[in-house]
Amino acid sequence: MKHHYFLFVFYFFLSSCTHSSEQKASRQSAEKTTLTGNNTRHIIYLHGRIIELQGKAAFSEEHGKYELDSILNALAAGGAIVHCELRPENTEVKTYAQKVSFSIDSLIHAGIPATNITIIGASKGALIAATTSSINPQPLNYVLMGGNNTTIQQQNDWHFHGRILCIYDPSDTIAGSNYDYWKQRSPEAIAFEQVQLKENLGHGFLYRPLAAWVLPALKWSRNESL
Repeated sequence: MKHHYFLFVFYFFLSSCTHSSEQKASRQSAEKTTLTGNNTRHIIYLHGRIIELQGKAAFSEEHGKYELDSILNALAAGGAIVHCELRPENTEVKTYAQKVSFSIDSLIHAGIPATNITIIGASKGALIAATTSSINPQPLNYVLMGGNNTTIQQQNDWHFHGRILCIYDPSDTIAGSNYDYWKQRSPEAIAFEQVQLKENLGHGFLYRPLAAWVLPALKWSRNESL
């Protein structure tokens, strides 16, 4: 019973954002991976809030279409199994982070090394990823994108664990601050790196799979130096 429940918890990511024949193949591969505990890399992608509000067809008048399928395909191109869930509207950050944390522990329990698991969060997804890193001590890889500003610093008490990569663009007036504040508060982080973009797309750099953030994110997921 316990093992079957674990499988359900693990597959909630896979079942919610299946977006192409490649992703279906990845889901089948994930089933095999779960049972054998091999070293396939796993990426959990946490999307922005606009997807909660509008679904997969989300469109911003300022930033254009949120190209979720293209983002997932780009992240899967390196051979990782990509997990994603379409969150319901007004998802509470801490509650969902606890759900992600439980799924992480389930993957590790199945034999997937923590170093083969990467959490990539964009915008609100970055807040969820940051909260997950704060509550889960496992040495995962985290990529936080467009998820920091003065208000966020005042409202949260994060202390990160794992390998932390922060990607931001100063043109992002919503959450484009650097992560120096969090680096100082995270002595238990294994590594802490930042990438400053100059795309001049504001918060919209998160809406499409730009090489400027996809390539360093994939390098980080492979535990490579930037």
